[in-house]
Amino acid sequence: MAKTEMKLRVVIAVTETTPVTRLWKAALQLLRESPADLVTLYVEDDRWHRVASLPFTREILRSGGVPVEFTRQRAEQVSKERAARVQEVISELAAEANLQPAFEVLSESDAERLREFIGSHENILVAPSFISTRPIFAMLAELNCRIELVEADEEEEPPAYTLP
Repeated sequence: MAKTEMKLRVVIAVTETTPVTRLWKAALQLLRESPADLVTLYVEDDRWHRVASLPFTREILRSGGVPVEFTRQRAEQVSKERAARVQEVISELAAEANLQPAFEVLSESDAERLREFIGSHENILVAPSFISTRPIFAMLAELNCRIELVEADEEEEPPAYTLP
């Protein structure tokens, strides 16, 4: 694809603990500066799958329930629930701004899909500053995108589940 055919896209990269509203505001500012498509990229945290593969892993629900086996299937369910929660917040913010951003879910370790997703457009990636400490950041830095980091602590929202 020729450079003249590429379309600018603002990508908000969120994780399960990202301050979504802060990233949203930064993305809206970029959209005011130049017209672009808006996409939210939910980056799944692979640690749930790694934890689920450990022997004797137990999940303790915040409701005070009894510990249960934390299986790979449960890890996938937790990940989907968190992605749905983030998508719901994005939908609310988008409705207020009269926008309809796309929503994509990618695994942090899925380098091939990430390259396909980022590589096909000229991108401005809006991400929380803590993402610079994760392996995905090295991949993003190699791709065709400008990265705007928004200052944020990793654990701004408590996780819905606690693992021992």
